[in-house]
Amino acid sequence: MQGTIEKVLEAIAKAVKDDSFINKHKSREEDFTRNRHLSFEDITNFVIGNLGTSMDFEVLNFCKGRIDVSVAAVCKARDKIKYTAFEEIFKLSAGCIPVVQTNKGYRLTAFDGMKGELPRTKELVLACKTPIKQGYPEFHAIAEYDILNCCYTNAIFNLGTIDERKAAEKLLEKHEYSGAEIFLLDRGFPSIKLLSALEQSGKNYVMRVSKSFLTEVNGFYESNRTDELIEVKYNKWRGRNSRVKGIEYPCLLCFRCVKIELSSGETEILVTNLDKDKFPRKEIGELYGLRWKIETSFLNLKYAVCIEDFMGKKENGIKQEFFASLIKSNLYMQFVGAANDIIYNKKNNKT
Repeated sequence: MQGTIEKVLEAIAKAVKDDSFINKHKSREEDFTRNRHLSFEDITNFVIGNLGTSMDFEVLNFCKGRIDVSVAAVCKARDKIKYTAFEEIFKLSAGCIPVVQTNKGYRLTAFDGMKGELPRTKELVLACKTPIKQGYPEFHAIAEYDILNCCYTNAIFNLGTIDERKAAEKLLEKHEYSGAEIFLLDRGFPSIKLLSALEQSGKNYVMRVSKSFLTEVNGFYESNRTDELIEVKYNKWRGRNSRVKGIEYPCLLCFRCVKIELSSGETEILVTNLDKDKFPRKEIGELYGLRWKIETSFLNLKYAVCIEDFMGKKENGIKQEFFASLIKSNLYMQFVGAANDIIYNKKNNKT
């Protein structure tokens, strides 16, 4: 764990000093070309290191004993850096975290959405198309999370609402992990297009679906069967009538439908393309249950990382801080892991 932390910090430090990285992500060609109190490196460290307090306090805390600059100067310097710098640093740093924990050799990746409030400024209200009666504009983000290694690996951030299915498809298009993997998704995500994309990418999945998702799924739900392989056929006529877009016809999907009985007495339907011999029905339910870890990670983002406590008042600054929060969350979890290792080793030495 400690070695991973060092690699992440070294990767960040190297990126923010690299001329090609700076030139790629600065707003204008002439930015950061002269010696100033605040360099590209200073500003990226400032945004990543913020504590979720007021801008005045953050600037005072960051500059103490080093330099004397105003809040306005820091804001102006932040405008010179595109939010894409923080998005790239986030992906770069996430790539330094090894996939140590797996389930039968598979990395477990969950997709889920989060919403939160933004500062009520004219720019953000217009960008989010916030209704007049609504209190604050909102952001809507979709994150990709390695649930066994406690690491965010990708994300899409949007001002205002976003179609979570389409966002998941975009995340899949940008997906970089090439190893064995199982995607875990809640019932807000399944679509014919996403299932088709997962099949074409060679990825495995476990998804919760409603019985109304497909006629074939409803038929399985109404039957007394608990684990069955079903076929779903889509031609142009069926696709047009069900408003399915973005897939090639004819489209044939073959996947397992699994019923899981909950302690509440309810029946949950999961669809998966995992092999029945390697992952029996009970284990499919256990796999999906692990998806809850992304929900708890969102709570950490909100209350420990303070992802909604934005200092910025503009779209670019808001996005900077969003990706900076994911960087911090990944680092925090590495520190927690390192601390747990130390405690575990001390206990073993005592015995």
